[in-house]
Amino acid sequence: MTDQETDVLVVGAGPTGLALAVVLRQAGLKVTVVERGTSRDQRTRAITLHAPTLEFLDALNLLAAVREQGLPLERISFHTHHGSYHGPLTGLDSSVDGYLNLPQPAYEELLEGVARDSGVDFRYGTTYMGHSGGSHSPDEPLTVQLDGDSGPALVRCQYLVGCDGAGSQVRARLGSSMEGRHAPASYLLVEGEPLRPASEPETGIYVGEAGMVTLAPLPAGQVRIAGPADMMLALDKNAQVTADEVATLVDALGFGDRLRLRQVERVAQYTVQERIASRMADGRVALAGDAAHLNAPAGGQGLNLGIGDVLALAWRIVYAIRHNSAVDMAAYEAERREAAAEAIAAANVLPLVQRMRTARSAADKESLQQTLTRHAPRWSQLYPHHPAPDAPELPGAYRLEEGTRVPTAVREGGEQIDLLPAEADATLSTLLVRHRSSLAEMRDLAGDRAALLGCPPVGTLNTVRLDEDHPRVCAMWPQDAGALLVRPDRRVAAVLAVDAPRRLKLSTA
Repeated sequence: MTDQETDVLVVGAGPTGLALAVVLRQAGLKVTVVERGTSRDQRTRAITLHAPTLEFLDALNLLAAVREQGLPLERISFHTHHGSYHGPLTGLDSSVDGYLNLPQPAYEELLEGVARDSGVDFRYGTTYMGHSGGSHSPDEPLTVQLDGDSGPALVRCQYLVGCDGAGSQVRARLGSSMEGRHAPASYLLVEGEPLRPASEPETGIYVGEAGMVTLAPLPAGQVRIAGPADMMLALDKNAQVTADEVATLVDALGFGDRLRLRQVERVAQYTVQERIASRMADGRVALAGDAAHLNAPAGGQGLNLGIGDVLALAWRIVYAIRHNSAVDMAAYEAERREAAAEAIAAANVLPLVQRMRTARSAADKESLQQTLTRHAPRWSQLYPHHPAPDAPELPGAYRLEEGTRVPTAVREGGEQIDLLPAEADATLSTLLVRHRSSLAEMRDLAGDRAALLGCPPVGTLNTVRLDEDHPRVCAMWPQDAGALLVRPDRRVAAVLAVDAPRRLKLSTA
């Protein structure tokens, strides 16, 4: 039995595990990724990348490659037999506007390339068998048992992160269970070449009387048709379906050749789950991605939520190892539990769909369109903590406070106003200052508060343009704030007041 050491052991080489490995390695940590599979799963699986994920890829210099391989999306459209409704995916507060469809294997291949170039150690065909130790104390050994082609191995690490998906063995070892619900209806999926090529930059949801399906464009002229085509159909999870059976159910929705395939490449059926792990962390062991939460596919929440987990966890691990301190896993869990709950709520479009089925008057349809316009930005994961669903319209109503996410850029009057750099560094925080004249004072305060809150030191200072030409930025900025201390994951760690610096309301959020 071999005995090895690493700073962080990541279980699972899916999108979340790969992203975490990249961020930690680029921060200077030694990272090992173990994956029980021997090769990458080539099924398309998750396909939609949101703006925060595209920002993350931009920071890794992968955005150009992703755009070259993927398809841009400008809206999610709901089509009924009585009209269509469009949820905009552009014009949001981000340095990277819009969404993009890219099959998960292509995304993973790009990330793994960066990880390998950075020096991440990969071990495919290696199974996590269990672990011992790993209390909050950084001095207690944390030992992971592995088994692979070369036999059993023990790896000593400072942190263990389970990114091993819905059937997570790390989660099972923690004694954590998935709590929530699953949709009773079976979701059907078919991929291939459409009879009518997809010509619009949209993901379309086609709503019939008995069910609905999503038509999502894929690269190379392919499409995916997926969803509960018949809300009363409940198959056993191991039941096999044929392309003809799926075609019959989809045809029954009544949209003709818009939902027909010329050639079928893949057929599947699955059950949608909305669940959150009862425990996401214990000591120096944490869960991320599908190991921590499962989401309905509406709005493409799952993969993107995992990237949020990565950014929230990575800086904490880096800081703890560099300072020989313990990660506040309770804060990580509280944040990501809330984010998962928000994503589940945002993906629940069934009440909206039912209204669409019955809407006939112009007034009802206009009301529905306004509701969808307000709801669509919630899919982006750009605006955490925003009240919903009948709150004032996003993005204009978004306000910054402790725990909220600071946009990389604000769009106002056709202008892009940059707030945060595109580069992401898990070792440094950012200070946004209202007036350049108070820069030195605010930096001193930020340094004190960062140490108090366990945040990385300030590495970047930006002056925010607060004037009559930029009313949205002014409205977003907290009243009486002289500066914002922003964590590496772009969340506000502290609001620094100009006139009462010693009476600040602080947060470890």
